[in-house]
Amino acid sequence: MNGLENEDAPVGRDSIGSVEGSSPPLMLSGDELRRAFEAATRCLERYRDAINALNVFPVPDGDTGTNMLLTMRSVNDECSRAADSSVGAVMSAMAHGALLGARGNSGVILSQFFYGLAQGFHGKDESNGEDLAHAFESASRAAYNSVSKPVDGTMLTVIRELSQAATRRAGGAGGHGDPLSVLEAALGAAKESLSRTPLQLPVLREAGVVDAGGQGVVTLLEGAFYCLSGVEVETLELSVPVSPSTSFENVPSPGDLDQSVGQPVVHEEYLASTEEELYGYCTQFLIQGQRLDAGKIREELSSMAGSTVVVGGDDLVKVHVHVHDPGPVISYAVSLGTIDQVSMTNMDQQHEEFMAFHRGQTGTPEAPRQPAGKGTASAVVAVAWGDGYTDLFRGLGCASVVAGGQTMNPSTQELLDAARDTGARDVILLPNNPNIILVARQAATVVEGDPDREVTLHVVPSRTIPQGVAALLAFSPEGDMESVLRSMDEALATVKTIEVTTAVRPVTLGELAVQEGQYIGILEGELVTAEDSAFLALQKTLLKVGPESGQLITLYWGGDVDEGQAGEEAARLQENIPGVEIEVVYGGQPFYHYVASLE
Repeated sequence: MNGLENEDAPVGRDSIGSVEGSSPPLMLSGDELRRAFEAATRCLERYRDAINALNVFPVPDGDTGTNMLLTMRSVNDECSRAADSSVGAVMSAMAHGALLGARGNSGVILSQFFYGLAQGFHGKDESNGEDLAHAFESASRAAYNSVSKPVDGTMLTVIRELSQAATRRAGGAGGHGDPLSVLEAALGAAKESLSRTPLQLPVLREAGVVDAGGQGVVTLLEGAFYCLSGVEVETLELSVPVSPSTSFENVPSPGDLDQSVGQPVVHEEYLASTEEELYGYCTQFLIQGQRLDAGKIREELSSMAGSTVVVGGDDLVKVHVHVHDPGPVISYAVSLGTIDQVSMTNMDQQHEEFMAFHRGQTGTPEAPRQPAGKGTASAVVAVAWGDGYTDLFRGLGCASVVAGGQTMNPSTQELLDAARDTGARDVILLPNNPNIILVARQAATVVEGDPDREVTLHVVPSRTIPQGVAALLAFSPEGDMESVLRSMDEALATVKTIEVTTAVRPVTLGELAVQEGQYIGILEGELVTAEDSAFLALQKTLLKVGPESGQLITLYWGGDVDEGQAGEEAARLQENIPGVEIEVVYGGQPFYHYVASLE
């Protein structure tokens, strides 16, 4: 895939700067740019799994292809809202979409690539080759400026070297300053740069792969280039770069990835060397505020976390960090403004799945974990926030868990993508939050209106995590869909949900006066008590329900509660509410010290 073939001219072209039988365009329009990046996204989607399989830096977690694809989908969605069809307006919309939809280290860097392109094209109705080269230079600067500690041998290097090649081509003699020739030069340099990444970054050499983010950049450029050349990207058979220090086997051709055959193979020695490593959480969020300083925020966070990428402007900043304890990072962000789109991904779990996948590829006893629902008639997708909840839902048979909660609502597109990725014909969505039910129903409506749909979505309107758990326990993958949905709906009413959090401002509701900083107990969405400790708020809220002997209380702990405290307070509850059974489960939810269910 996407390898440098020195002896072969690109498909469909017989010389630099010309498509067979025609002359290259001297100017590039906004509509052409939009179509080019739509094609680039389709190309990236076909090679997502192979790019994931390359992902060993900065963490071997196998999600670079996915993160770049999700970022590009947001780019394309926002592009449709461009103010007009000028190059400047189209690229500005793309850059905005990239910032809002950026995922992971690679996605945030990619968002700055688009930001730089937008800066370079600012105010342009059309683009010539010099404009394109200038935009690539701007993109390279923006990408480097977003990272606290740039590393050679990564997608940053690929972006820098493609930019330099574009500038040389645009300024060279021979009339090769047309946009297509400049893009061709950039693509060729990107491929060469990618093939050298194992010589620059030791971890790539040890693993026997090229850089995954760099591969993603090459894939995008290749898709854009061939689209502008008049070649359908779906017909391309791309190759993987091979350098003296890399080795690939069974590399797929386009279309093969859907059959899960052929992926780059990571050296077993490298896998063994990372076996015991702990990587923590990939933490991402937006900060909305006033007079924000992305450079200062980047500097502050780089002293608290690794893989720090911070981008944005005065009123909106996107943050990506790797950290073992997200708490201090979130607290710092809250001190600056309002946070949104918070995502915390357990990289240790991703690393385990990455290891299992590659060992399955090389024939070792550990087989790769297959997604629940793949190839089945029906599957469940749940929305949850917290690594404990994520593990819980997956362990109970969820095909996918989408990050989302009280202050972070997933988009319709995220739910659609998760549903389609299950491979099931019928997918049931568990929103697990009242604010997400509408989004889930909208996703179902979008699918219903698609005449070519391959999946049907059903929404079971769970309003809380405990309701979602109860509904999932009632799910039968082989049952009649109507009966399954009825059973899951009925299960929602079998649990009462209690939540304990901290009041962020004083409020008076009826006779209940709450002071800022007090612990508040919420029963089925209604505030019922305010206390000076999380335990008292939990106990008093539970007693409002009137638990009876033989009932089960499941106590999900998160927020700033640790395992020891949760165990001690569960024992106190057992003493004070005799006859009930109490189960303590790690939820990992932020902001809520406890979420409890009574059934």
